[in-house]
Amino acid sequence: MTVEEERLRRLLTTCSAEVPTTEDRLVVLHRRIARQRRVRAVGVAAAVVLASTVASVGLVARQPADPPPSPLASMSSAAPPTEVTPGPTPTSDGELLPEYFRGHRRVLARETVLPRNPTVTFTFTPDDVDFQLGIGCDDRLGANAANGRADHLIQVTVGRTVIGTTDCGSPTMLAEAEMNGHFRQWGDLGVRAGKPVTVTVKIGKPLATDDGEPRPGGAAHLAGTMAVGVYTPVPFESFPMPPRPAEPVDLDTVTKSATGNPGQPFPNELGEIDARTTASPNGSHRLDLAMPLQLNIYICAVAPGRIRVLVDGKEVERRAFYDWNGECWTGSALASEYDLPPRFKVPARTGQRVTVTIVADSFAVPGWRIGLAPGGGG
Repeated sequence: MTVEEERLRRLLTTCSAEVPTTEDRLVVLHRRIARQRRVRAVGVAAAVVLASTVASVGLVARQPADPPPSPLASMSSAAPPTEVTPGPTPTSDGELLPEYFRGHRRVLARETVLPRNPTVTFTFTPDDVDFQLGIGCDDRLGANAANGRADHLIQVTVGRTVIGTTDCGSPTMLAEAEMNGHFRQWGDLGVRAGKPVTVTVKIGKPLATDDGEPRPGGAAHLAGTMAVGVYTPVPFESFPMPPRPAEPVDLDTVTKSATGNPGQPFPNELGEIDARTTASPNGSHRLDLAMPLQLNIYICAVAPGRIRVLVDGKEVERRAFYDWNGECWTGSALASEYDLPPRFKVPARTGQRVTVTIVADSFAVPGWRIGLAPGGGG
């Protein structure tokens, strides 16, 4: 672990008490997985998809969800490494991984059947590093992720770096370099356009290790199919949006799960903007506040549209919503005294007055709400 990774761990982890026994560590692990699953609940439970380790890190790190328009990147699949036997088979169109998902289009997919082969490994060559990884589980694996004691863990490795862990709490998930709350991009992991990169996704029984990081163990008790794919972004205007439902999801119901802990009030200690109380669901809105050490930003929506959040003119969050299911995302802005590279921080110290600007567009209905609250050491 690098010095920066250790700093990021201290920043994002809300509790990191040492647990003395393996049994106790597993209990903590299962609780974390259960919490992250609650955060990802889709529809009225407000899905927080795949920054799926919000349970273990405290919040979802900033990750732009609507990149600037660019042509779809083409991917060429190379043969799996020789050490992988047998290799995964191509996924049929529309089976586990949808062709279009959350602003992205699937360009490559592989799948494996459990328990015979609990690992999917493939090598591909990206034309551009603006991609995400998709993970899909069938109903049998999804049933194993029912609320309560989780019995499996999915670990995602790109190149030689474990980028994070998740489970089958959602049918389809997207993962990127910032998975598990790391402040990084694919380039930070050595991924380059035109250079082959190997992806390995393993599923198995959760195991607690001496360093406190969970790892997947054996998968003999699991049955089902897991698919892994590569997704490239689609311009918002070109994405095939679903039609408006007759009964839209209730925004108040969705926001009850904004923190990942249903029952807690919507976090708005430092202010909020609710599109239902504004003149239009689109436009620019401003809030002035004293900058905390860490500003948590909770964005919930029940309709397609885009939202940007800026602090004193610096963009800290960009979210796009592509359906009417209802979901919440959590991000953050960090004060300048944090010991992190400047690109992760705003040019303001703790206690300094700042202007938070919220810009919404493409919403057909007033179906979004944003809350601001202090986080971490703020």
